[in-house]
Amino acid sequence: KPFPGSIVRVCQAMILPPYHRGGHGSMMLHSLHAYAQSTCGANSTALPMSTLEILEVNVEDPAPAFVALRDSVDYQRFVALCSSTPTLDVSIDVAVSEKDSGSDNALNLRYLNDYDATNKEYFLPVSEIQLATVARALKITKRQAQIVHEVYKLAQVEQWKRYQQTLTGKDTSNNGKEDELISKVETNYRLMVKRSLRSFRMEELGACAGGKEEQKILLGRWFEETISHYHRLVLGSDRRRIC
Repeated sequence: KPFPGSIVRVCQAMILPPYHRGGHGSMMLHSLHAYAQSTCGANSTALPMSTLEILEVNVEDPAPAFVALRDSVDYQRFVALCSSTPTLDVSIDVAVSEKDSGSDNALNLRYLNDYDATNKEYFLPVSEIQLATVARALKITKRQAQIVHEVYKLAQVEQWKRYQQTLTGKDTSNNGKEDELISKVETNYRLMVKRSLRSFRMEELGACAGGKEEQKILLGRWFEETISHYHRLVLGSDRRRIC
């Protein structure tokens, strides 16, 4: 840990069958994060561990259903963070690379609006300092910070596609060009997610006995599973906003 504090690990979570699909798991996880946020500033090493700032809420070996729950809650909180203000002052002390050494440690979310979905630069990897600051603000892992960025960008891509479809509905003369542009944007997003998956699961890819061909197949399967999961998160978020 680059600064003093404690990490909370969720080891077990249980909702009795009659109360499934009632939002109780989400409510409990939101409550845990609210408690973690309430410890901000209690970071003196002279304090007992129970009163140190909670730096991160993590999950120990989560089941698939809990992965979906955690990703949903983290994405909701990230969207709320983006909506609240483009710049938040989050005082942190993190190790940064030489190229980031001149960067400000305040959380600044304006980089999300530097490019739109039609620009290839929109899908460049999020910098380590940006991931670290988002993770610190939300008290999640850097991997979870990466995931919420990917879901957020998918939501933006889907919103842009709906807008493009309304334009092509009015003017059919450019349908071919619009389809080509949509395909290009979807390709850029797919490559971004695949790069992320490859980096995160490098060890598993390295263990493939079938070499590059098997790695390509495995990476393709992971992407399909991931994109389906992300679409469910975006759809769930849209439904909550409508309600």
